[in-house]
Amino acid sequence: MTDEIITYRINDFEGPLDLLLSLIEKNKMDIADIQISSIFDQYMQYIEDARRLDLGIACEFIVMASTLMLIKSKMLLPRDPDKDEDPRKELADALLIYQKAKADAEELKPLYAEFSGRLSKDNDEIPPEKGFPLGLSPSLLSKAFYTMLNRLKQAEHSPTEMINPLIKRRVVSVEEMIEGVLRKLTAQKEVSFFYLTADAQDRTELIATFMGILELIKIRRILICADEEEEFSITTKFCLNEDYTPEESENEITQATSLS
Repeated sequence: MTDEIITYRINDFEGPLDLLLSLIEKNKMDIADIQISSIFDQYMQYIEDARRLDLGIACEFIVMASTLMLIKSKMLLPRDPDKDEDPRKELADALLIYQKAKADAEELKPLYAEFSGRLSKDNDEIPPEKGFPLGLSPSLLSKAFYTMLNRLKQAEHSPTEMINPLIKRRVVSVEEMIEGVLRKLTAQKEVSFFYLTADAQDRTELIATFMGILELIKIRRILICADEEEEFSITTKFCLNEDYTPEESENEITQATSLS
């Protein structure tokens, strides 16, 4: 260990622990085995130099000087190493904690330089929309329905099938079509109007499916998942209403009439 006097400026350190840690590192001491006498002399030299230069000394530097003096006096007294606690232990523990905090601060410094200018925005809570999308009109729904009719008309095999007597046509239950629509919506989160009606084998099933969709919309069992500016078309998406409460709605579906 060198006996030379080491002089520091007060504004080089953030506090007395910072100064002590610098003195210990300068003298290559072990924090757990601090040579109090040498450190105390160098610490007091720092205080004296600061006073001579008329630099303001924070009160914690004076408190640390008195602490070092107390530890130095205790070190001069006889003690039993097995029973009596080392007078330097409390100071050594504080220095180890400060040393770790200082090292962590150095690791965080580049992260602060990179991320400190960024701002984060909290997620806005958007309440569920229970109403119908704005901008929809019955004419758009009618237009989509007639588009589906034209598709079926082109797919029919014979024109004579269109003039068959009503009594010969099979009866299609709207309730049955409603069950099919609900199965599709349960299997997939969102489906288009075209997808819901794509399985219709003829005009009768198409109309029954269409009436079933209208009935489900009426009782709010399903919702139209469309943007406000989007026009209703065969690609319009439908989804199940997660907030649906049956109440009297089940009776309404049961009362839906069959379509031939």
